[in-house]
Amino acid sequence: MVRLGSALIAIFAVGSASAFAPASQHAVRSTHVLQMTTTEAKDPVKVGVIGCGRIGIVHLGAINKAPGVVPIVVSNPTVSKAEDAAKKFGVAKFTSDAMEVITDPDVDAVWICSPSQFHADQIKACAANGKHVFCEKPIATDLAETVEAINACNEAGVKLMIGLQRRFDPNFLRVRRAIEEKEVGDTIIIKTCSRDPSPPPYEYVKGGGGIFNDMAVHDLDMTRFLAGDDPIEILAVGSCHIDKSIEDLPGSEAFDTASCIVRYPNGVSAMVDVCRQSSYGYDQRAEVLGTSGMIATDNV
Repeated sequence: MVRLGSALIAIFAVGSASAFAPASQHAVRSTHVLQMTTTEAKDPVKVGVIGCGRIGIVHLGAINKAPGVVPIVVSNPTVSKAEDAAKKFGVAKFTSDAMEVITDPDVDAVWICSPSQFHADQIKACAANGKHVFCEKPIATDLAETVEAINACNEAGVKLMIGLQRRFDPNFLRVRRAIEEKEVGDTIIIKTCSRDPSPPPYEYVKGGGGIFNDMAVHDLDMTRFLAGDDPIEILAVGSCHIDKSIEDLPGSEAFDTASCIVRYPNGVSAMVDVCRQSSYGYDQRAEVLGTSGMIATDNV
């Protein structure tokens, strides 16, 4: 077993098997290659931030450190939070109304850091006002709204990026590279896990679309990133073990623990487990078994 950075490569003799029946059709999608380049912009990108809760503050801190971008207005329904964030990060304007951020003529791009149930409407409003969008996951809490939000941005010709940051993490990129360069042979199985140190408050879970939308979305996206294709079959189950107060919520909002099995083309399968609390702290890992080896990240 050889350690390569934060990833491990192990060589084993392996066989393959599939418990799934052949699928009748496969979703077709276009291939997009993400390239990051450094350019020297003449004018900074002026950003408005919606939501000054925990994640909004994280993004404001990152925006302030990024070259070529400056926050010029922030909003939060509790306006005192917006005011505090504006003072902390040197933002000139603050408001309680998200639409004032979206319609501000000086704003080039909007960071949406509001609760999940507001994302789709705010994305569509940004598109209608010609604003580029960075939005925290998920895009929406149901499929129809997700499609509507994406279509609105496409039709308006504005960029839409979702906060699936693990695609940029060097550990996960190392695993992706091992797949692309055939270091582990052909992919057989992909595994990911995400476990948080403590569960979120009831108010966060309520209306958020459930554990698959607001937590497992990172892992499901990572399996798609590593598989390099769209899934063709998914089995998902959930349960509640940690926070019994959420059991009265609808659908998957009542789950704090979940597992998924995802089938990809060519018989590749992915397994995901997520839990809102881990007794030993934050845990995030990925593993890929191939025909000639295995690569896995450390807990990152």
